[in-house]
Amino acid sequence: MSKTRTYTFDEQPCSFIEVQESKKRIAYWALAIGLFALVAASVVTWGFDQVIQTPQELALQDENEALQRQLRSVTGRIDVVTDELALLQNMDKEFYRTLLNAGDLSEDVLQVGVGGSDPYPEFSRFSVPTSSILTETASKIDRLERQLLLQNESYRELAGLAASQQVELNEMPAILPVNGRITSGFGIRFHPVLKISRMHPGLDFHAPVGTPVYATGDGIILEAKSGAGLGRYIKVKHETAGYITVFAHLSKIETGIRKGRAVNRGDLIGYSGNTGLSEAPHLHYEVRDLQNRKLNPLFFFAPSVTPAEYERLLAQSENTTLIFD
Repeated sequence: MSKTRTYTFDEQPCSFIEVQESKKRIAYWALAIGLFALVAASVVTWGFDQVIQTPQELALQDENEALQRQLRSVTGRIDVVTDELALLQNMDKEFYRTLLNAGDLSEDVLQVGVGGSDPYPEFSRFSVPTSSILTETASKIDRLERQLLLQNESYRELAGLAASQQVELNEMPAILPVNGRITSGFGIRFHPVLKISRMHPGLDFHAPVGTPVYATGDGIILEAKSGAGLGRYIKVKHETAGYITVFAHLSKIETGIRKGRAVNRGDLIGYSGNTGLSEAPHLHYEVRDLQNRKLNPLFFFAPSVTPAEYERLLAQSENTTLIFD
């Protein structure tokens, strides 16, 4: 194949002259084109690497994302357990230690954390999202473990105190007196019969007529009779513990339940009803101290129910819509 020739017009001789390309210029053009092609190929290859991944890379990416989701799920479950532990710590402080006259645990001790600016340096080799999740999860687990150990030691201490105060503990009005939902809590309430707002010194439990009613702690029957406001009622004195419990609006007092008789926690003492100043069948239940001061019975149920059940009872007492006395 013949070589292509290039000509240019020269005005002086008025003729066409063949253009001569120097080898050096041709080399420059070849180098420039080669460099451009190399850069273009690199850019295209990089772009494909960013967009198109190998099956192995895709599998690793999916695995990492799945592990991150699982770690977030574990962290969420740790938060739930931590909330449950907080309820136990609150019962420890507000009820058990008060009941047994034990000193409070230091708040600084209870909220112990993990020391050091970077307690988990081994996680730094992972990507930032993964390292962050791992650090958060490990920190929560370490803190939860320390709090559980402290709570276990606290319960060991309380168990020792409880053993020396068994009679008083048996007399504590610590169980639910009847199987029924709380319909009216302790505090200021609108009385459905008197049509006025006044102090409601106990808890009302919805219970059909004839529902069994039980002694909530060991004690001696102080009264078992009928009255105007309380209707048919029973009072139990818990001498050592320092409390009196009242069960009102009963339909019937169990046979043999009379003044001076000893009863144990869980003994059947009567049946719910609608006697006295009452608008519907229910049990009115009170806890008083020996100076006749009214106390919130709800606080005494904590040892006999789970934290979740206690929270449910608390919600019922605070969101009551049915008031019968």
